[in-house]
Amino acid sequence: MDLLKRLKVSRRFALRGALGGIGVAMWLPVLDAMCNDNGTAFAAGEALPTSFGIWFWGNGIHADVWTPKATGSGDAWQLSPNLEDFAEVKDAMTLVTGLDMLDAKFKGHGWGVAYVLAGGDGNICTVTSDLGDLAPHEFETPRATQYLPTVDQTIADFLEGEEKAKAAADASYVAPRFKSLETGMLPFISEVNMGTVGNNLAHRGPNDVRAPNREPQALFNALFEGSPSTPTGSGGTTSAPSDISFRTRRSVLDAVLQEANRLKANLGAADAQRVDAHMEGIRALEQALPAVSGNGGSGTGTTACKRPDVPPLTFADMTAKSHAINQLIVTALACNLTRVYSHLWAGPRNDNVYPILQLDSGHHAYTHGSNGEEPRKIERYIMSQYADLAKLMKATPMGAGTVLDHTLMYGVSELAEPQSEIMTNYHIVLMGHAGGKLAGNRHIRVPGRKVTELVLTLQQVMGLNVDTWGSWDRTSRTLPEILA
Repeated sequence: MDLLKRLKVSRRFALRGALGGIGVAMWLPVLDAMCNDNGTAFAAGEALPTSFGIWFWGNGIHADVWTPKATGSGDAWQLSPNLEDFAEVKDAMTLVTGLDMLDAKFKGHGWGVAYVLAGGDGNICTVTSDLGDLAPHEFETPRATQYLPTVDQTIADFLEGEEKAKAAADASYVAPRFKSLETGMLPFISEVNMGTVGNNLAHRGPNDVRAPNREPQALFNALFEGSPSTPTGSGGTTSAPSDISFRTRRSVLDAVLQEANRLKANLGAADAQRVDAHMEGIRALEQALPAVSGNGGSGTGTTACKRPDVPPLTFADMTAKSHAINQLIVTALACNLTRVYSHLWAGPRNDNVYPILQLDSGHHAYTHGSNGEEPRKIERYIMSQYADLAKLMKATPMGAGTVLDHTLMYGVSELAEPQSEIMTNYHIVLMGHAGGKLAGNRHIRVPGRKVTELVLTLQQVMGLNVDTWGSWDRTSRTLPEILA
């Protein structure tokens, strides 16, 4: 019964073990034993956590294959061609179209990414001509950066303050392990150096970035490593490992299996099944990651038998790599390891190639070249991967609901219309119910309204006591149309 008591008060619970002296921890999802009788809150009354995420892709959208024919809720609107992969999770989508930046004139990628992620650069601007001279700030040069914190980091700071207050009031409270989690997919490729914004989404200020992790193996290790001084089970301690199952050639699950079986013996049938399903998912993910070369940990480290460096993880199939990263993001959220995450599919103005679509030129070039089916195909493919993340969230229980019920994702690109780079008619794909604050299954079209109004609303949904936001299009107006 001691395990059950610990589950009731901890809100977060990890099974710990050791692999060859390396400490590992497998964090568990929210179980019924941690919750009240209805599964709507933790046992002590604390609400289940709502997470905030950003899904960013570069080069904008083509409205002809993005804009639904109708607005409204439920069956009143249907998904457009480039959003059809969201069919299984349409109930959790809030599509907002028609938003502008400033007075909806021409401006480039660098200005767009500063606007949609940080609300501008700190200079008060109300029309596009105000952006003509913002010296010494630069955009679309090697010195470009975010001059203000991106919204994910603003929210992370606020939530960290809440977590510290809870810990101060309750010594048993375990705060999330990561203040924020940054992931990415494609490295920045372009003929224009975009400074820090090309390869990074999360910024805490000028040139102060939180680099995204683009390698599933490295992300897996970060999520499952034991914290410093994790008990090894033999009376000793170990510091956090640099690599886990890949170097030892054993599974994280092998290390925690004994404790998992002991835990399941004290749980109800539904929780025991949930623990089994969680472990099976981790096992499947481990097996999907390519095995590294080396001697499997049996070497002595001498000159004659030296373990080689672990090679970088590669996937021939872009979709397989994307799916693995999505699985790891969902694992982090399900186990409440973080409440803020960002995924940089590809940076602003990127010119990545998509051989998976049988396309041999770069994304950005297509938007200014023939402007035909090629960029539209790329956009749809990117949205299919965003939809994959949302579907994984919907399939993952959290309390009486799912991870998708308890998240709010801001899906956005730096441009609205990519060929002419006119900053009008942004299409923003919100996913998740934000703990019941967003009804979902809505298409809201608000021509002429501003992206800053939406982002201010998202911050308020996440609990921030903020009534204005942005320095370009600084606003105190919100978009209550998105709320339940």
